[in-house]
Amino acid sequence: MKILFVIIALFGTVVFEDMASAQAETRYIVDQAKLPLRSGQSTSHAIVRMLPSGMAVQVLEQSSSGYTRVRTPGGKEGWILSRYLMKEPAARVRLIAAEKELSKLHQLKQQRADLEQQQRKLQTENSKLQHELAHIRKTAANAVAIANENSALKAKAAKAEQAFESLRRETDSIRSGAQQRWFMLGGGAILLGILLGLILPRLKFRRKDRWSRY
Repeated sequence: MKILFVIIALFGTVVFEDMASAQAETRYIVDQAKLPLRSGQSTSHAIVRMLPSGMAVQVLEQSSSGYTRVRTPGGKEGWILSRYLMKEPAARVRLIAAEKELSKLHQLKQQRADLEQQQRKLQTENSKLQHELAHIRKTAANAVAIANENSALKAKAAKAEQAFESLRRETDSIRSGAQQRWFMLGGGAILLGILLGLILPRLKFRRKDRWSRY
């Protein structure tokens, strides 16, 4: 009898541990399910097709028997239990949609970050171009000023050249007049010398003649 009690106690301990282990383990019901779309309002009617969880269908008719006639996006019509229909998409579908929206949001954020980076790059390039443009304008202004100075210097040089040419002509004229005067003076001196050469001997001869008379 004692052995029987020991066996029962051991068996009870093992069963209790298995039950405790089963109660401690957590499991979840899968969201993936396919529901039958039947040709009539009972389980005895043929299955037209299996509808996946989350599919959107168009309600055509509701029956008091607990069935609803619907049309699938592919055009199939049939009856399905009304309790399997929800006014809102399934949690899995909403989760997928939320994940897509979140992915789009991340993409938009990344695009915004890229656009902001491009904007900063364009602003930097614009600043460089503005600086280069200012330098070019300054250089152009200096070039215009230099061109104006060159024009003024050319005008002054032309005036100086005209004045120099006028002075050269005056100098040539003075030199020509001086040469003519020197030529005339030289010629007059020669002529005077000739006349004196002719007159002086006669004067000496007359003086001698007078002295000889006395």
